Amino acid sequence: MNYLAHVYLSCQDKDLLIGNFLTDFLTTKDIKNQSASILKGIELHKSIDKFTDQHDEVRACNTILSKTQGKYAPVISDILFDYFLTKHWNQFSSESIDVFTKRVYLILEQNKYSFPEKLRDKLTLMIFDDFLMSCKNEERLVQTFLRLKRRAKFDNHFETIHLDLKKNYAKLDGHFLSFFPDLIHHVNKFCNC
Repeated sequence: MNYLAHVYLSCQDKDLLIGNFLTDFLTTKDIKNQSASILKGIELHKSIDKFTDQHDEVRACNTILSKTQGKYAPVISDILFDYFLTKHWNQFSSESIDVFTKRVYLILEQNKYSFPEKLRDKLTLMIFDDFLMSCKNEERLVQTFLRLKRRAKFDNHFETIHLDLKKNYAKLDGHFLSFFPDLIHHVNKFCNC
């Protein structure tokens, strides 16, 4: 799962949200310096990733995408699932997505001085770019994948993902809608939200 799904799955708990968000930005040394409540958010993040990687519906998406995207299919599925989450937001949350993202940005902004220094300046730019909504429509998806293409170290076809999405929209959307309630159930067992 990508940023939006991870913070959504943080059970409305500030420390879980912070740990869940920080996980991909922390080194092993950084992790050792975190509080127990932030460590629980890091554990939640890893649990979400593991559950996602092993789920049959996610594997089905990866199979569809691997025809054109090869080994990057799992990364693409994660990002596309944030896209589908924005499309189906009202099905999973009574809080509007705009109110949710503003609340999350405020939490992150208020706590950024406890983040590793390299993330602090980056976070300001991420919030300015409305990073939680980086997958809200095809235009933002194209931008997101072009940014990813520039950072990737291996050959890829990220610039054509919007075509894969159009061609396979119904199947990918169906896999997401079958998978995401299972992930919510998994998280509820983890943190009792």
